[in-house]
Amino acid sequence: MVNRNPSESDSDSSSGSDSDSELGKYFYPKFEELEAARKPEPGMKFQTLEDANGFYSTYALLTGFVAKRNSNYRRQKYHIECNRSGKPTPARNPNRKRKINSFERTNCQAKVIVKLTKGQWEFATVRNEHNHPLSPNPSLARFFLSQKHMSSEEKSFLKVLQQSKIPPNKILRIFRRMRSSFGNISFKKQDPVSSVRSSSENIPSKKKDPISLQCTEQRKTENSDVESALKHLKELELRNPSFFYIKQTDEDNIVRSIFWTDARSRMDYNIFGDFISVDTTYTTNRHNLPVATITGINNHGRTLLLGCALLRDGRAETFKWMFQTLLQVLGGKIPGSIITNQDEPLGRAIAEVLPQVRLRFWKCDVMGKAHERIAAFMAARGNIKLELDSLVDNSLTEMEFEEGWSSLIERYDASKNEYLQFMWRIRKIWAPVYFRQDFYPFAESLGRGEGMNIVLFRNYVLPKDRIEKFIERYEEIQKTTLKTDDEDRRQAGTVPSCFSLQPIEKHSSTIYTRQIFLKVQRELLHSTAFDVHVVKKGSVYRLERVFNYENPEFDRNAFEVFVDPVSNTFICQCAKFARDRLLCCHIFRLFTQLGINEIPGQYIVPRWTDKFKEEKAKQYTEKCLEKADSTARYEMLMSKMADLSKKICSDGTKCNAFMLEFDSIQEKLLATDGENPRDNDNCMEIITTS
Repeated sequence: MVNRNPSESDSDSSSGSDSDSELGKYFYPKFEELEAARKPEPGMKFQTLEDANGFYSTYALLTGFVAKRNSNYRRQKYHIECNRSGKPTPARNPNRKRKINSFERTNCQAKVIVKLTKGQWEFATVRNEHNHPLSPNPSLARFFLSQKHMSSEEKSFLKVLQQSKIPPNKILRIFRRMRSSFGNISFKKQDPVSSVRSSSENIPSKKKDPISLQCTEQRKTENSDVESALKHLKELELRNPSFFYIKQTDEDNIVRSIFWTDARSRMDYNIFGDFISVDTTYTTNRHNLPVATITGINNHGRTLLLGCALLRDGRAETFKWMFQTLLQVLGGKIPGSIITNQDEPLGRAIAEVLPQVRLRFWKCDVMGKAHERIAAFMAARGNIKLELDSLVDNSLTEMEFEEGWSSLIERYDASKNEYLQFMWRIRKIWAPVYFRQDFYPFAESLGRGEGMNIVLFRNYVLPKDRIEKFIERYEEIQKTTLKTDDEDRRQAGTVPSCFSLQPIEKHSSTIYTRQIFLKVQRELLHSTAFDVHVVKKGSVYRLERVFNYENPEFDRNAFEVFVDPVSNTFICQCAKFARDRLLCCHIFRLFTQLGINEIPGQYIVPRWTDKFKEEKAKQYTEKCLEKADSTARYEMLMSKMADLSKKICSDGTKCNAFMLEFDSIQEKLLATDGENPRDNDNCMEIITTS
């Protein structure tokens, strides 16, 4: 983190220790942190270590020094110190011509010691006295505070500078040079209409707006990059008949958005399209274009990439085009449920194009934005963050959630917080308790709070990369999916190991795919942590946790299971079966208590079995046979080859015989290429005679 004095040269350097490298070299406080900034005092508490570090770093920025995070004592205690701590720097050789780009250490003792106490980070020791001059920069502080009222153009330009790792003082100098002096920059609060106008009116008319020039140049680069991407897509289409793409053009016939997928993804969507995830959180810095991914979950519980889109912007109209294209390309099947990142235009587009679909925002995305936007508000109210997280994660009924919310808001005097009010208004499209009866398989564990773009692209493609890099990554993902499918097929012919001698575990190992069985096996293991208490014999049972285990879905000690002996149905308060279509550890424990040694038929959902994909793929290929295009035939052949390979791969004799026959057929087919056969019957004759 860096906060250099205005008097320092551009070559000066003032960074923290290596322990801070993961936080980034430069510190950019939010305006909420600047507004809440004050002198640190012992006893101050924060929900996370990042909150504590941000508070002290903001104080350092305003006071005129740089903070760095040092010692880690078993991740329970940290020192956040002035970066001039440590042994004094030896005197430099006055005859040395080359300048040393470093700061002088003075053994400064200013620091705070942060301890983890009862789940919160607390300032245990605070020393605010420095042994060196401080250089506060009021204009820099005003500059960051003014972010709240910057125009959209100014915010965009500031974001570009920050993402380019420009130090704060250099950013200030850039704005000064753009507008002659810092005082001439207009950061007045604007109404929604004026906020979308260009800020060029604040710049003398004799000079062109640098931001406008940058945007113009960026559009030129963007168009050339899109053209290059289209050329790449065309080559893919020629190499692979199953690959295809659709582009959206504007009134000038300029390509603005692209959607691409392949035949295998189309078949996967037809089979597993009852639930999809749409993630638009990743935006290319190079052109500020959102990258959207459409993913699903297969019968092994693995993520499937069903399609990608590079979009011109984040408006509802653009998202509408994407969903209309999705339905057109993927056969018109309507998904049962969709989960997306929190995005109002995206939600509006889904409501218009797919009004019958159950829409949900990622809980972790909503909560993450709340923690970011009202961090200072929460930090000033002690345990509100922990209690809010617990309420959202552990509520089992809508009444419990709503009463708990009202009590929390009143207890922490938070009724006037606008963002909490907003979260309450939209609670029915993000809070998990409102989706207890809807199919969102493994939603919380798969999302990890960041969406699938994090997993699929962000760790492999830099935002500054060209569009072709995203397409290349798409190809890599699909190749990896094929390899994973092959491995899953091989595992299907083996018997998984069981950790217990329970008949129900052995039974479940013969039903589910390997990865789903591992999830069921985990529930069976967790079931051993509960005792059963009869509330009403034959109909109501109370499961109480007597041993703790890692990563429980709910941080609660007791659940009730309701039984209907007539229909032989079991309903648990946690509602896992409705969400994931798998039984929970509480029902499994009750099965053990009642001597039920096999999973009842109504609780074996075909979607999680090996046969499900085989049967659905067969139906799909038969449907494709009615079509006369090459893509449908390609899908059919790939599916049949995969099914046959699965059956014979474990038998070396059959594999060798098949390969010999396949080579013979291939030679005969290639021999007919130059003979211009009368019709497709010739090919069928070759296959039949072989």
